[in-house]
Amino acid sequence: MTGSVADAEDVCQDAWIRWNAADRDAVNSPEGFLVTLTTRLAIDRLRSARRRRESYVGPWLPEPLPDGSARAVARAGDEPTPEASAELADSLTFGFLTMLDELSPAERAVLLLHDVFGHDFATTAAAVGVTAEAARQAASRARRKVRRPEDSVSTLSAAERDAATRERLDGLVAALFVGDPAAVADLLAPGVVQLDDGGAEVRAARRPVVGPDRVARFLVNLTKRYVDAAAEVELVDVNGGPAVLIRLEGRPTAVMTIAVDGERRVERIWVQVNPDKLRHL
Repeated sequence: MTGSVADAEDVCQDAWIRWNAADRDAVNSPEGFLVTLTTRLAIDRLRSARRRRESYVGPWLPEPLPDGSARAVARAGDEPTPEASAELADSLTFGFLTMLDELSPAERAVLLLHDVFGHDFATTAAAVGVTAEAARQAASRARRKVRRPEDSVSTLSAAERDAATRERLDGLVAALFVGDPAAVADLLAPGVVQLDDGGAEVRAARRPVVGPDRVARFLVNLTKRYVDAAAEVELVDVNGGPAVLIRLEGRPTAVMTIAVDGERRVERIWVQVNPDKLRHL
């Protein structure tokens, strides 16, 4: 919901404090009470975070979530069906979390509660503080906003997409560390877009980098810094999918994640280099 480990921890701590202070005899449904409480705290936190982001330097990207944390989220609650587990895993991907940022806090809550966690619209509406019909409309708007045109025509299954992503990441890293922009560009889709989040502390692209030639040149120049500094490079799993983790002197310095299109070309690249968002790794 928040895209931030620190914000999520604050929401959970605040909910725990309020739960302990609540009159349990007056709580008819502990689950309903906690879902509503946590949802509204998360909405408040997200609204506050959005005000802070108005002065944020460059693109804002969510924090990479270690794969162990992603699996813990997927195991929470009742044992999910394979379909539900796959849907929850998709909701943790970097691409999906980035697209969630296009939604209002209420739309985000409705989409997650109903489409990801499977609550009915009555429960979802009560948690968000709207009518059931308003929740339905919010869910419909949210789905339209997060659905890209290529989603409807992609022929890749989740397993094929994961395999293609790993293959493209391997090829991308090899071409980058050789320093070959042409080889990098060959792996990219015509409409590829790269977003870098360096915050105020780290030098990074302040605007989206668009197009295979520009992205290839930018990435090769960026990688040269890490090659010169003898960085360690590792293929890891974050947010339930493959990513490249770069360390300098043992400390996480950058995480690169990608998304592929139906033809297995790289269409989105996200590079997280904000040190504040890498500390928990």
